[in-house]
Amino acid sequence: MKKSLFSLLLVSLFAQSIYANDREEALCGTFFEPFVFWMWSSMTPKPDSSIVANIPFIEPSQYVTSDGKTLRGYRYSSNNGYAKTSPKGYILVAMGNTMLSDQMVVMLKSFSQRGYDVYVYDYRGYANSEGSRRIKAIIEDYKEIAQTLNKRYKRKLLYGISLGGAVMLNVIGSGLEYDAAVIDSAPSSLSPFGCPKSIDPLENLPKDAGKIFVITAQSDSVLPSSMTSPLRESAKERGAKTLDGEEYEHPFADINLKVHYQRMALILEFLDGEK
Repeated sequence: MKKSLFSLLLVSLFAQSIYANDREEALCGTFFEPFVFWMWSSMTPKPDSSIVANIPFIEPSQYVTSDGKTLRGYRYSSNNGYAKTSPKGYILVAMGNTMLSDQMVVMLKSFSQRGYDVYVYDYRGYANSEGSRRIKAIIEDYKEIAQTLNKRYKRKLLYGISLGGAVMLNVIGSGLEYDAAVIDSAPSSLSPFGCPKSIDPLENLPKDAGKIFVITAQSDSVLPSSMTSPLRESAKERGAKTLDGEEYEHPFADINLKVHYQRMALILEFLDGEK
């Protein structure tokens, strides 16, 4: 009996190992993808939990993926500025590739005060999140997180920034149930960089994009219009709300604070259902 249980345990561990390896395979070139993620992560500042230590309603959050990796980040709980409030729903944020959760979450105060629990996690392999940095794994992670949150909240909202916009469109393309999504300055395609066409944001844009708001930035020095405008134009044809901000730079890099706050207000109004 003991021998049989031990054998079953070995088989289970072996199967989990195979799944984990498959999940973290490089889709965009065996050497190119790991190198690019290494380069991006090397430009990312070190995590600093002291940034959020004394801010009310922000608390650590973690998610354990089905392949056993722990992703760490934060939840900014729904509040009225004085106390926690019952959330209307959640907003899941997928960041750009050089952003960290402790920096990002502090900039989402207005989202939490609108009545939403706001979640942001460091991608696997970044900061204190476990695992290897791979686009396939990151997409699968966010599918899982969103599916889990969908079971707990009534209103389901997604916000993808830069690379995170590509991640969120893959989540949407998988058939996830959601109420509204904002895709801010995301690349239209990843296949020019050796990735399979199946994960291109354009390929995952739904035929009816009426629940999506696509933003591009005319002054973006990170992702120029040639990389982002095809997605915006296609989204508009499919019924999405779109905006090509004349003064906009890459998300959260707007030099003009008035422009930044106006951008955030438009995003929040769309997610919250205000037309």
